[in-house]
Amino acid sequence: MHCLVIFVLVLCLAGCEASSVATVSADLGTPAGREQLFIDEPGPVVFEKRVAATWAVPLSGLLNLDHPKAKAAGLQDRDEPIEIYVYVLRHPSAGTFIVDSGVSRQFALADGNPDVSALVAAAMNMDVLDLHFSTAELAEEIGGIDGVFLSHIHMDHIMGLADLPPDTPVYIGPGDASFTAVLNAATRGTTDRLLAVQGQLQEWQYGDQKVLDVFGDRSVFAIHSPGHTPGSTAYLVQSTIGPQLILGDATHTRWGWENGVEPGSFSADMPQSADSLAWLVQLARDMPGISVHPGHQSLP
Repeated sequence: MHCLVIFVLVLCLAGCEASSVATVSADLGTPAGREQLFIDEPGPVVFEKRVAATWAVPLSGLLNLDHPKAKAAGLQDRDEPIEIYVYVLRHPSAGTFIVDSGVSRQFALADGNPDVSALVAAAMNMDVLDLHFSTAELAEEIGGIDGVFLSHIHMDHIMGLADLPPDTPVYIGPGDASFTAVLNAATRGTTDRLLAVQGQLQEWQYGDQKVLDVFGDRSVFAIHSPGHTPGSTAYLVQSTIGPQLILGDATHTRWGWENGVEPGSFSADMPQSADSLAWLVQLARDMPGISVHPGHQSLP
């Protein structure tokens, strides 16, 4: 009987999804080809990058330290300083959207955010998170937020959703919420609470394509970049100051981008993550004048 209980427990843990929040098909996005990403003139979107918070997490999660390039550089695990970004996209007709959600004002509470379990808070070094401004403050400053395009649903990319009205549409990549892993048994409650204010998530519908034209006018593209999570999504913004490539966590760090080294233990599928990063590196090489934004460190 004891062995049977353990067997059932293992099965339950192995089958735990990342989130129980409902998903529906996204009401935005038209499948597109890679060739449509290339535009010879500035686009219509006003683009702004903000640092919502600073933090520090293990380098071994951010970077594959077993990669030959990382070994050759002598990189060792340590707490690595990172930044949490939120990107503001002002589209001339569709409205104002953000990529990733920033950080809620609840993370400034003296006793910590009640939506985050004590286990997750301890594991994620929440005591060293330094909030610069909340998503509520950002929304007030820019006159409201019409929607959120998430790169993926890891906690550091969904921490600002609680500051937004419940009817704010939130878009995610396919398979992120339904991804099963043992670790989700510890994180799912926190993930659900951080996501639940919206009630449901709109899931990008790539079909057989890797690229979606979000507004149908070639101004913003969602690019499926699985590996870090199944639904990880990069965004190419045709802005008034040139193309902006928001990588999400296809690579977290400056060094990872410059050396083509994928993320480490924070990723669900490291080989797939390496393939997605290589695709994005080639895209950047083929697009002169592009500005690239790694997940948690800025390029010079």
